[in-house]
Amino acid sequence: MQQNVTALSIAPKDVHENQIQFALERGVPAMVSVFATRCLLYPSQAFDLIHCLRCRINWTRDDGILLLEVNRLLRAGGYFVWAAQPVYKHEENLQEQWKEMENLISRICWELVKKEGYIAIW
Repeated sequence: MQQNVTALSIAPKDVHENQIQFALERGVPAMVSVFATRCLLYPSQAFDLIHCLRCRINWTRDDGILLLEVNRLLRAGGYFVWAAQPVYKHEENLQEQWKEMENLISRICWELVKKEGYIAIW
């Protein structure tokens, strides 16, 4: 890649199943892996950017174990991009999810770089 940025896209198997095929057809490395019960097969600090766009992952469940895995995979100075309803909708239950996410993020010591529209970047 021209910018020498290594990114990881996280998506659920259901709706985004063709995402892997789409990436492979364009020469982008891609793989399918379970992201719930064990560490992903990447070394620590392997990615500059990890994004989860409308992936419907509950990042705060089990005291944030999945977000801790993202933290392990991110290089120092890397970014986590989350595009999801709790970022932009103001319904009570979604705002509670946003507050839980903010609390967890602060314990990981990430800083919110930007929150605009439906995207939050740490």
